[in-house]
Amino acid sequence: MYLLLGAFGLALAFLLAGGMMRRSGVSGVLELPPPVDAGSKVRTWWVQSLDVAGLIVMSLIFMGFGVSALALGGEDQADLSAGALVLNAAMFAIFVGAVWAIVRWRVRPTDWLGLRWSAWVHLLWFGPTIVLGMWLVMGLLQVAGYMAFMEEWLGTPSMQESVELLKESKDSTVVALMALSAAVVAPLAEEIIFRGYLYPVAKKWSGKVCAVVFSALWFSACHGNVPLILPLFLLGVILALAYEKTGSIWAPIGIHFFFNSATVLIQLAIRAGWISDQVAS
Repeated sequence: MYLLLGAFGLALAFLLAGGMMRRSGVSGVLELPPPVDAGSKVRTWWVQSLDVAGLIVMSLIFMGFGVSALALGGEDQADLSAGALVLNAAMFAIFVGAVWAIVRWRVRPTDWLGLRWSAWVHLLWFGPTIVLGMWLVMGLLQVAGYMAFMEEWLGTPSMQESVELLKESKDSTVVALMALSAAVVAPLAEEIIFRGYLYPVAKKWSGKVCAVVFSALWFSACHGNVPLILPLFLLGVILALAYEKTGSIWAPIGIHFFFNSATVLIQLAIRAGWISDQVAS
């Protein structure tokens, strides 16, 4: 629990430090620094002072989710109901709707999120490439003993609850809903919230580097799995940089989709007996 809260605290420290440095020549408590859009495809001109409050509120809500996920980590995830998964998806939809309502009156969604991305076809190769790279990193951490050390030290398994649910649940409806949630709902909702909204607001406040670190740390900690904070932080950095490079939310959504879908397919293959659990691990 303390390490998780420490990750949230470190994320806030980066955000505040970057903000104070950028605001050193700006008067007014809530006045934001000038735009930092030069040379960047992620625009922040639409961000206003009120969005700082929105960042704080959304961040605290997702911090609560992360702490709750850690506190409930010991419960049997295989008993999670279909209703709970539907409720979780509905909550994500509410948050996305709230963000959409906050932003859309200032900037068109196509411009805000870069929805008209002509180079989307590149996702077909760099998405799977990043997934393979992340698997390599996680494999190296496993071989180096990092995962085993963290699990033993914290007494917490490194397997995410969603993966455990796919692996252990006896209810085919729950498995189908979990697969849909992991492969579709999570990439869409989390990227619109974390990269589409929180990242540009943090970038306007604290600058690009601090915003990348903040959004990646918050993203990793919100999953509520302390042993996986390091690899999830790396994934969060990649997702933020992909958004910066392309200026389109489709890039991080696509990478997130490939990453989660690969995990889902592996677990479904294990359930079907096509591959062994030992090979997958």
